[in-house]
Amino acid sequence: MKELQIVLDEFGADARVDEANWSDVVARSRRATTGYRSRRTLVLALAAVILISLASVAIAAEFDLLTQQEQFHDRTPDDPARRGQSVQVAASDNWALIAWHSEAGLCLDFAIADNSTFSCGLPVRGAMPAADANERSGHAVAGSISGGNLVGGDGRATIFGATAPEVARVVVELANGRLVVPHVYDAPPNLDAEARFFIARLRLDELERGLDRESPVRAYEAYDSDGRLIERVED
Repeated sequence: MKELQIVLDEFGADARVDEANWSDVVARSRRATTGYRSRRTLVLALAAVILISLASVAIAAEFDLLTQQEQFHDRTPDDPARRGQSVQVAASDNWALIAWHSEAGLCLDFAIADNSTFSCGLPVRGAMPAADANERSGHAVAGSISGGNLVGGDGRATIFGATAPEVARVVVELANGRLVVPHVYDAPPNLDAEARFFIARLRLDELERGLDRESPVRAYEAYDSDGRLIERVED
């Protein structure tokens, strides 16, 4: 009863004291509720606008890097001719891992704005389109590293590559024995391939950059879902 009295006191705070007017109290309570709902609607609308804006930025970034890479390869006569569209496998705020088929086989680009590195002819099972009679031949894992001047502007090296479809985990052994476990991604639905893909971005110390211009990577290891080693490929 005390709580009811408090509510009624709030509703009647600015009511006229020279006459009893319950309808006036009810009308003001409705105005207060309407104002609350209006503010709540405004907050939800602003949240929706922010989400749409963030999604638009992500789509624009993906489109820009895809377009950049397609135009880059099309303008470079020594690059293998592209067959079909390029598709994004993974991305962050300022980079993208892009896969595409070419006359030289499956290709992977690691791209940032106005710069990129790529690897073609990745010899893994499932890399070629399903219609290819030889698509089941090849290794379980193949990789590449960009540890030189293309570091995404953040001082990190990039290790990326492809695996056979049965591979669940990849372990990269660096030259000094350090082990790196990159994230493994499924092939995008619009890429005609069963291969999977991996990428890791990391900082290399002086000992991990390789001696006498040797690769910082010693080997790539592919494991199945039960943790069994499928293949170890020396770099």
